[in-house]
Amino acid sequence: MVSDIGYLVGAIGIFFAILDPFGNLPFFIAYTNTLGSRARKKTALVLSVFIFVAMSVFLFSGQAVLNFFHISLPAFQIAGGIILFGVAMSMMSGTHTITMNKVISDTGKERLLERNESILPRIIVPLGIPLYVGPGSIAAAILFGSNAPSKTAFLGGVLVILVIVIFITLLNMSSDLIARMLGNQGIEILVRLMGLVLAAIAVQLTLEGIVGAITTMILPSLSW
Repeated sequence: MVSDIGYLVGAIGIFFAILDPFGNLPFFIAYTNTLGSRARKKTALVLSVFIFVAMSVFLFSGQAVLNFFHISLPAFQIAGGIILFGVAMSMMSGTHTITMNKVISDTGKERLLERNESILPRIIVPLGIPLYVGPGSIAAAILFGSNAPSKTAFLGGVLVILVIVIFITLLNMSSDLIARMLGNQGIEILVRLMGLVLAAIAVQLTLEGIVGAITTMILPSLSW
């Protein structure tokens, strides 16, 4: 019983920190600033469903999924860093806003989410992966999924993820109010600042992936 409680307390701390609802909110605002209120709320809902499903999958069978596709965690870190860096460059240069405006002009703000080819890739990458469900989130899910002391604790871990995802949903849905408070110029400044921060995160992820690849893959292969 004590171990179950300790497991759940650890899950709450780790998953809340790694999913970072408050820290990722500015990225959500910046990446959806050209959407209307209804479209932004629907984006928040779809994103949260994806986060919960993805985290649950890795909690249940994360290591098996990576093994099946022969993907190492360092490789995922490097790939995630490259994806994030590309997004960061588009945010800092302003091309992200131009691209989103073009998509919206072609589809209409409120109809944007009705076209899977237009919106789903923009929700899943980079908001879903690797921003929320990144290497750290996957590693945490694999760790807690494989180290659960009991089935009750394991199900409690799933419940912890669900509660945090609900909180993320409510927070992101309220981003419309925050966006109105900031205004268009404030949002544009936020986009570029978040692009700079995102670039730093991308570089950090890539470096961690390179170090991980060296220490876990390259050096062991060179040892006699």
